[in-house]
Amino acid sequence: MARRWWRRRVLPPGRRGRCADGSPRRRSGGGPAPRADRHRRSATRPAGLTQAVTQRTEAAGVEGRRLFHRDFSFWYVARSISVAGTAASAVALPLLVYRTSASPTLTAAVVGLEALPYLLFGLFAGAAADRLPRKRMMITADVCCALLLATVPVAALFDALPSWYLLIVAFGVGCAFCWFDAAAWGTFVRIVGKPALTRANSLIWSTEIVLEIAAPAAAGLLAAIADPTLVLAVDAATYLVSAALLAQIRTGLESGPTVARRLRAEIAEGVQHLWRTPVLRTLTAAGFGLNVAAGGVLGLLVVHADQALGLRPEDQRLGLLYAAAAVGSLIAAVLLPRASRWAGQGTVSIVGLVIFVAALIGLAGTSAFTLALAGWAIWAVARLTVNANGITVRQLLTPDALQGRVNTTGRMLAWGGTPFGALIGGLAGDTYGVRVAYLMLAVPVVLSLALVVASPVRGLRIAVD
Repeated sequence: MARRWWRRRVLPPGRRGRCADGSPRRRSGGGPAPRADRHRRSATRPAGLTQAVTQRTEAAGVEGRRLFHRDFSFWYVARSISVAGTAASAVALPLLVYRTSASPTLTAAVVGLEALPYLLFGLFAGAAADRLPRKRMMITADVCCALLLATVPVAALFDALPSWYLLIVAFGVGCAFCWFDAAAWGTFVRIVGKPALTRANSLIWSTEIVLEIAAPAAAGLLAAIADPTLVLAVDAATYLVSAALLAQIRTGLESGPTVARRLRAEIAEGVQHLWRTPVLRTLTAAGFGLNVAAGGVLGLLVVHADQALGLRPEDQRLGLLYAAAAVGSLIAAVLLPRASRWAGQGTVSIVGLVIFVAALIGLAGTSAFTLALAGWAIWAVARLTVNANGITVRQLLTPDALQGRVNTTGRMLAWGGTPFGALIGGLAGDTYGVRVAYLMLAVPVVLSLALVVASPVRGLRIAVD
């Protein structure tokens, strides 16, 4: 009489579905033996195997989830709403400063002051994100940004809005963003899981860039028709909505139990991981050079539109320049995953740096509005490609327990070039004009390109999924 499946002897994991000699068991029809009912087999699974599976599941965290689960949806919507408001403010704040001061240096200083907090507090924020509640850090930062931005339209109502106050607001928003971003790196990896990082990053960047296409154009139109302070009031509201959505996330966002250590030791651990990994070290240094140029270029966008293209700050077409840059970033976000798989992350960085230099030279030489639109789009393709590629590589090569420290340290050093670029660009714009300033800002990118070509990054290729 044939032996029934529920009476079979339970075999070790490596022997199930095999005969005594180790060969695969076959059915009489030639196919493989039917699998036993999973629920019944799990009940007879050896204790050691069950414990191993449990540990593996816990270690994987959320990595086994589909991308659009509940918590990622809250994260995705919160970030999208916040980005829309921030993209609008990126137009409104420089416009307000340029209107009140007519100074290229002060206008460029807006971008520099927003990035400066990363240099001052980045290491501490990264260490704090790996030991403090990450969700609470993000919500607190969102609320602080909302309160700061709300003071601008209130001050405008009382006709008390000098340029120096706008620079203070820019610095305060940068401080809040620094602490938010430190926590966000760790939570993002926890919510998405490393196997889905490239897909999730591409989706988030694509969505953000679509919003950055519409928001600056709408902000420029609203600022021309009404007042830039109204744009900042809307941005303040988006930060509050973002905080409310983040509060709904249920996934455990902490890195797990940690041994209490001195803050200096935790900071040193993140810095050491970044420094001892040659690929991360090189990409961080190259990112610094790239963002020196980006800080100056973005800081002088309003000045470039005025001096090179003949667009006054009240011109509604000014928002289209920001929108063109967002279109280029969207193209880069869509193509980046495919380009990384096809050519490798190293080649992607090299090509992006070359395109960045070419686009910047083109912007310095043109006076035509349509050519400037194309130049900004191409420049943005290169900028996002290099930055996003570096971020993804850093996420992939960093353990979860170090995500906050390593990513914040890397971003602090790479993005730390932004205030220097804003200062250099502003001073060069005041002294030599915006065209010469743009050509000067291409130099650090050329140096970054030489560094990447001479390093192990040149042949870098990481299998993502």
